[in-house]
Amino acid sequence: MVHFDRLIHNIVSNKNIEKTKCICSTAFFQAITDSDKDFANKYLKGSISAFTPNYTKVEDFPTEYLNGTINYLPFVQNPNFNLGLTSFFNNSITSEYRTEYNCELSRMYDFPTLPSRLSSCYAFSDFETCKLVSNRYGWNINTVKKFKLISHKYNKVAKVNMEIISLERYANNVSSIDITTQDMIWKSYWGGKKSIELELPTINGREKFKSGLIWEYLVEGILSLVEE
Repeated sequence: MVHFDRLIHNIVSNKNIEKTKCICSTAFFQAITDSDKDFANKYLKGSISAFTPNYTKVEDFPTEYLNGTINYLPFVQNPNFNLGLTSFFNNSITSEYRTEYNCELSRMYDFPTLPSRLSSCYAFSDFETCKLVSNRYGWNINTVKKFKLISHKYNKVAKVNMEIISLERYANNVSSIDITTQDMIWKSYWGGKKSIELELPTINGREKFKSGLIWEYLVEGILSLVEE
């Protein structure tokens, strides 16, 4: 069993933990449900969950999940978009999704069997990392709980540097990132690289920014609460 510390700052996650003593990633849940018809009832008893009614059902979800051919993207690019330039407001409100959209495309094309950020649970390996993240981003350290990953053949886990995401989000807001740079960023992220460097515009001209390093884990599976 692998132990994880996780910062909990979502009311639904808190309710799930309170009722079921565990957290389950979405694609893993669907794969298990499709292979064990009674699993959903056993897991959902007393819990809160959300479902997407407008999805395209696949014939064999568990197999496609394991093969990495499930499509996790809820939205696609607009092929009829007519503006050659985008406003700062447009850029700011679409930046977060563009980050996750490009990240997911990279995973689909180059690392298909890794867990998707759009489905996974997020965790850290130890309390020290939780404290680092809490200090840097203001997350409430008192919400940290310890979990163990329940062993299952459908489990997927990826160790990735969350600070690459942080730097890309910043770059997305202050600059237009070319395709070559995007490719470098996401291959570094999914490939488990420790740090990257980007040259970005500032009020004093272009400067180099390093991502730094904070390891996090993307987990497809069930994380069971360790009560101490």
